[in-house]
Parts: sequence; C-alpha cells; structure tokens
Amino acid sequence: MPYGTGGCVEKEKQKEKQTEVTEIHLEFESDAVTDDDLRRFREYEAATSRTFHVAVITYVICSSKVKRLKAALAEGINVYHVKIIRLKDDDADQLLSGLEEKQKQGIPLEKAELVPLLLTPLMSGSMEIGDRIIKSFGILKKSGDAVTEMELEKMYAVLYTLADKFLSEKELNRVKEMLAMTKLGTMLFNDGKAEGRAEGKAELVAIIRKKRKKGYNISDIAKALELDMVYVKEVADLIDEDPARTDLQVAEILISQS
Repeated sequence: MPYGTGGCVEKEKQKEKQTEVTEIHLEFESDAVTDDDLRRFREYEAATSRTFHVAVITYVICSSKVKRLKAALAEGINVYHVKIIRLKDDDADQLLSGLEEKQKQGIPLEKAELVPLLLTPLMSGSMEIGDRIIKSFGILKKSGDAVTEMELEKMYAVLYTLADKFLSEKELNRVKEMLAMTKLGTMLFNDGKAEGRAEGKAELVAIIRKKRKKGYNISDIAKALELDMVYVKEVADLIDEDPARTDLQVAEILISQS
C-alpha cells in the first residue's frame, strides 16, 4: 500500500458514514415537469446535502394528465433523477392491502414502499379517506427499521397535515389517539393545551375590552373582575398598541410573555 493512502481511506469511510441518512424531498406538480423544474430540485438537493451531510431523494407528486413525465436531466457527464408518483394511476385500497399483507407475512418493508402512504388521501379508491389515513398510520407504526425515528416522525407529520385538511374533528381525534405515544402526538397534545389556555384568556381579554369601551378605567375593571391592576393594564396596553389585534392574539402574546 503506498504511503499515505490509509488516511484517505479513513476519510472516505467517514464521508460514507456522514451520508447514511437519506432525506425525502417532496414536490407537487400539476403541470408537466420541465428542465427548469429538475434544475431547481437538483439545486435544493445539493444545498441540503452539503449543509446537513445527508443524501436527498426527490419525489415529485404529479396530478398532471401528461402521458410521459420527465424524470431525468442529463447535463455534462451527469444524469440527475427524481422519482415520479402519479396519483391518478394509484389505488389506495390496493396499496394499503398489499403492504398490510406483506407485514402479516413478516416481510420487511422498504422506505420506497412507505413513501406513497403519505399520499393515500389523494389517490383513487373506494375506501373512506379517514380509514386510509388510519391504516397508513398503522402500517408506518409497524415499519421497523425501514426508516429512522426522525424520518418516521416526518412521515407522521405529512400524513397528519392531510388528515387535518380532509377529516372532521371526530375523525381527527381518532388519528390523534393513534399518535398518542409519538413525538408528534405529544406536540399536538401540548398545542391543544396551549390553545385551550389561549381561548380562556381570550374570553377575559374580550370582557376587559368591552368594559374599556364603556368608559371603565383600569382600577374599576380590576375591582369588578377581581384581577390584579398590573395584569389589566398589560391587557389594555396590548389592545391600545394595536387595536386591530383580536382577543385571541392578545391572549397568545400574554401567554408567550408569562
């Protein structure tokens, strides 16, 4: 072995370790994918890979009716590829039943098989959207080592965003129950508590606002509501500072300052 090559090999191994993590980059396109689109995706991948030392794969979610979609860009000696997902060609019922059957048989799923689950609410199929999302979460929770914990949480977040868009409050609560023991579930629970606190304070802000409009001074309002004068003045100052602020916005500022 020539002198000095050991250090180079070690550096190469370190580089390989740095790029073991793979990030998923999602793009949505309603028209044909152009060369400029591919250049933009490539720039994002390069910047993300360089900054965070990770590999990046771009999935382009297409609702376009174009028969052949461009998935590669050849420039110089390099060829850049993206993965195209056509929603109109996919049946959520078939996808879910196929993955569930694999899991029942003990066949490990790969990351590439899990990614389409994030789009089941947008696919064709006879299954209700709420059931699709619940089943998708169930499959993801049993995905094992196919993805890292961070990647799994990101997948949960994407799917929850669609659930929040399409589901009723009752159906959304079913989803939240499934996420109870996850980081996202904890975050949603804490957000719910904060939202409840804000709404409670907003009601009090509304009362203080009304009493001020009727001509009550800070001292009178504090006595009538049995509140600290300093607190009432703080609310009044926030209202006066920007009269366009809603009661909820004032409440959120108060909570952030406490």
